[in-house]
Amino acid sequence: MNINWNDIAEKLKLDLSNLIVNVIGILFILLLARIFLNMLTKFTTKVIARSKKIDDESRSKELVTSMTLLRSFGRYSIYFAAMALIINQLGFGSAFSSIVTAAGVGALIISLGAQSIIKDMIAGAFIMFERQYAVGDFVKINDYEGTVTSLAMRCTYLKNWQGQQIIIPNGQIGTVVNYSGDFNMAIVEVPVPYDEDPDRIFAVLKEVAQTYYENNREICYEEPSVNGINSFDDSSIGFSIFLKAVKRNHYKIQRDLRYAVKKKFDEEGIDIPFTQIVVHNEGENK
Repeated sequence: MNINWNDIAEKLKLDLSNLIVNVIGILFILLLARIFLNMLTKFTTKVIARSKKIDDESRSKELVTSMTLLRSFGRYSIYFAAMALIINQLGFGSAFSSIVTAAGVGALIISLGAQSIIKDMIAGAFIMFERQYAVGDFVKINDYEGTVTSLAMRCTYLKNWQGQQIIIPNGQIGTVVNYSGDFNMAIVEVPVPYDEDPDRIFAVLKEVAQTYYENNREICYEEPSVNGINSFDDSSIGFSIFLKAVKRNHYKIQRDLRYAVKKKFDEEGIDIPFTQIVVHNEGENK
């Protein structure tokens, strides 16, 4: 068997040159992707920084939200384009196109296990178009409360009062409560004993609420109201104080009012009842 070493050498040389060209091409694609990613990051960061100087808070939030979404969408687009170009550079472009054409994009997505990713991205698009919330809003999503720090195509990022970052896939978002309107209602439930005079309790609670309002008007949206008896519970009668708070101050007002009510009740000799169980022994009355 005659071996043509010249042909083998030429073939190896050709393969090596093709390999070098492919490696250089892939590195060039990755370099371009990195440049575009840096440009995207710099642009969105600059716009976000400028938006924070705008006096119109709602306009500022819209710009920040738009930029975070643009950054997320742009990154996915750049990654996908780079991947497609690398596949084509390796010589699999036609085969890849045939697979997509034959099996369909939907079948390909399912085969890659990306159903949840597509669901998250579609949900993210609806959140953006419907403007359910924006970056900087204080919201409750499902069972989580916090400030929206970022809104991406796949996930929403919250930071709660403990400083914990909560990442929620957009496709799993159910109920959304946005607390970033003009006001939030602070509601304080106050239990009192059955043997107390309701008129006296009403007057005391009204005084506490009105005094708090006069001293904290900057965080109160309007004057408070004290309802009559709201409930007859096992060990107490329920009263309620309602006070509209300037947005995101309702938790503070509720804490302050509970403290003020406790102090005032102590001064007036009014007990706050606790659950009691009375046990009767059948033999006692015999």
